[in-house]
Amino acid sequence: MLLQRIRERLPMISGFDNKSIDLRVKLGKHFCKTCYCWLRQAQSYEVSKMAVEGHALEFCLAKEADFEEVMSISGDIYGGLDYLPVRYHAWIRDPARRVILAKKKGQIVALVSANVVDDGHTAVMEGLRVAPRERGKGIAGFIQSYCLDLAMAQFPDVKVRRYTRAGQLAPETLAKFRLICKQEIICTQFKAEYILPKLEAAIAQLKESGAEWKDPILLGATDVKRVFLSPNVVDGVLPGKTIIQDWAPYKPLESNLEKLVRQGIIWMADDKEDPRVVSLGTAPYRVPLGTGYHRLNIDIFGKHFPRVRNQFLAQVQQRISTLEGPVYCILYFEPPMWQDMLSFCQTALGLHVDRELRMQNLLEADM
Repeated sequence: MLLQRIRERLPMISGFDNKSIDLRVKLGKHFCKTCYCWLRQAQSYEVSKMAVEGHALEFCLAKEADFEEVMSISGDIYGGLDYLPVRYHAWIRDPARRVILAKKKGQIVALVSANVVDDGHTAVMEGLRVAPRERGKGIAGFIQSYCLDLAMAQFPDVKVRRYTRAGQLAPETLAKFRLICKQEIICTQFKAEYILPKLEAAIAQLKESGAEWKDPILLGATDVKRVFLSPNVVDGVLPGKTIIQDWAPYKPLESNLEKLVRQGIIWMADDKEDPRVVSLGTAPYRVPLGTGYHRLNIDIFGKHFPRVRNQFLAQVQQRISTLEGPVYCILYFEPPMWQDMLSFCQTALGLHVDRELRMQNLLEADM
């Protein structure tokens, strides 16, 4: 990577103040000229310019004032389910995250972020997007490489990068990354006021029929740490020994849980002492899909379908009670339960399931 080659010439990056480095790096048959400015404060990391294959790209840290322009290149992201509009400003202020912009002739053409987690050892890449008119030109690769190099320069303990990707993975992707785990996905839309009585009726019927109903347990902050750090859950319940919260992967570490418990998540387990199924319900947030639309994400871990089903119902019930209008609900769970969960959603709740989004993959590679 470009910055790795630069760092080989520098004994200590932080020792430079307003210095610039000029060099030429050969990339296959192409050459690029890179100018990097280093400022004493990490948050004041200044503009880097790169001319690659005819692109005059400029990389810089995103700012609050860039919000509207970032949104202007994000209209078709995730089919209207984009999370960035509600997270952008928090990302900018997060000291453990770097949000990078690529500009061309002064206009924003791409964004990506690196979130440093796992006690500083992992960079999680999130939010990647390229302006529609600039796609297919290699810009996504350049901005990700730049962002990763910056993360390594400013967080020297980072050793691993992680991504989550949807759908079938190409062989070339699997050749570059380790596949840590997979979760199946069910997407469905409903109106909050429509689904609430159906949830109540489904729960009542399960209780009456004795179909392995057990009320899920809400976990407080202390319970969350005890349950999610227990060897039983880490080794036997969490996929790939990883907590995945709305596409963001975290290793089960106390530092990660301290961050997550401050985010308004609903945490559940089927049992505090010997849990077989646990779940996270992310606080609903507005998305650009349509007027008044909220996105609701429910991550469920465990292999026992009746208890997974129970926590799905309980999580939706907890969230829907405070919402009105249309909701796009995304449920993540173990792949072998796909058919059982699909059948339950369709028959017991009368939901239409969107099958376009399938399979959540967690990928990892060494830096």
